[in-house]
Amino acid sequence: MEILVTAALVYLAIGAAFFAHPASPARPDDFDSRNQIDVFRTTLPDVLMWPVSLWRFGRRCLGPD
Repeated sequence: MEILVTAALVYLAIGAAFFAHPASPARPDDFDSRNQIDVFRTTLPDVLMWPVSLWRFGRRCLGPD
């Protein structure tokens, strides 16, 4: 059971590292608690489904020109 929990936490950590950030350009008030809730709500689907999101991002960037 410990391995399963560790794997789930690693999965979430990778998703958060890739996708849990505010949109560009950064604003001075990005780290206000209200804005962090908005960032969390906006990025949560990408954080949870990061393999699909990463695949879509790669297809968009490396797709046929």
